[in-house]
Amino acid sequence: MQTSTIVPPSHPATGLARYWQYRDLVRNLVIKDLKVRYQGAALGFLWSLGNPLALILLYDFVFTHVFRSDLPHYILYLVVGVLHYNLFSQSVSQSCESLTSASGLIQKIYFPRILVPTASLLFTLALWIIAILILVVLYPFLGGIYHWGLLLYPLALGLYIAFIWGIVLTFSVLQVELRDLKHLVEIALMFGFWFTPIGYDINVLKPATREIIALNPLTQFMDLFHALLYAGTLPALSHVLIATGWTIATLTIGMVLFHRKARHLVEDL
Repeated sequence: MQTSTIVPPSHPATGLARYWQYRDLVRNLVIKDLKVRYQGAALGFLWSLGNPLALILLYDFVFTHVFRSDLPHYILYLVVGVLHYNLFSQSVSQSCESLTSASGLIQKIYFPRILVPTASLLFTLALWIIAILILVVLYPFLGGIYHWGLLLYPLALGLYIAFIWGIVLTFSVLQVELRDLKHLVEIALMFGFWFTPIGYDINVLKPATREIIALNPLTQFMDLFHALLYAGTLPALSHVLIATGWTIATLTIGMVLFHRKARHLVEDL
């Protein structure tokens, strides 16, 4: 059956206004994903906490009772790392098939295609906020220190989300041509967990291993979050600059690649 395609308006809005006029579409995409994900599940949104909670309990047992960690308030160190890595891994994994799963919508109506992977990221972020709010409640009981540097956390988180967005855009559009990409990404995310200082302190590693781990861009972001939320200090300026550099790089690559490929999305899908 031949489907009709709505062409773009003759006088489209420019800049952010162009995307703002599609805010209802983005909201509906996020709500649809929420309903599909937990349809028929008795505990609903609470399942979004299951995976990170299981990981935290497992690693707390391993590094507390099997391989003892010398880090004070280790559970807080672990929670901060697991929660923020989970935001990255779930966002990237969820976004891989965002365009292909929305192929029917993309082929029928016109709207900025970038909104599809963006809605996927917002969906993951909405679930993640529940977990971070629980951390806020438990923060002082886990050994967290209230200090003025915590006011910088929203900036660090914003930088991190922008970094993730660049990767989300890249993988979502590459998945259209490389349908096996999602499986490769899931394997890479498994290895990425161990190559990121989440359950261990990078300073206890051998120098050669430490240099390899430092090449991981997520290492820089974990340093920011551990400094602010665990150590109660300001992150090193070098880590901030490197994290900013990675964010600019991923956003630039993601935007350029997405806009190049978006012109042929309807044909490729």
